[in-house]
Amino acid sequence: MTTNQEPATVSTLETSLGFRLGRAARAVRRAWEERIVDLGLTSPQANALRAVVEQPGISLRGLARKLGTDPMNAKRFADALEDAGLVTSCGDPTDQRRRALVPTDDGLRVAREVESRVLEWSVVLESIVGADDVGRLWAILARIEGGMAALTEASARPAPEATPGANARPTPEARRG
Repeated sequence: MTTNQEPATVSTLETSLGFRLGRAARAVRRAWEERIVDLGLTSPQANALRAVVEQPGISLRGLARKLGTDPMNAKRFADALEDAGLVTSCGDPTDQRRRALVPTDDGLRVAREVESRVLEWSVVLESIVGADDVGRLWAILARIEGGMAALTEASARPAPEATPGANARPTPEARRG
């Protein structure tokens, strides 16, 4: 495995930036999940719980946006947290389609423990990355996230519609003008 080398001119799995980013993210997630397994949470569930604690009453759509996932995944995370007694959900009185999520007392307790471990885990990650590179990594991650969001938005936009009749042949009346 190469580390501080320029990518080769021929793309291989090891020289694919997307593959390397994904592999690094999976390694970080696996190591993090080992640190929270005793809490009965997966990494996405721990993140969802933290989001609900940070913003009590958050909707499923809001949770999905905050976590950078789709509403169906957010619903699965919320359902698992509710089944574990860590959050409750209720319909919004102004919009019954909206499901508001609120942490329970147990949820607050577990979230405090998760937060404590997040702080410890951040120290570990920073020691791996190196204190001098942490700020650069934050900036790079922000650029990647922003760039991916822009790509997603661009691909979601409908194709511009042609002006009606732009390719049509002029009628005899129009030619006479």
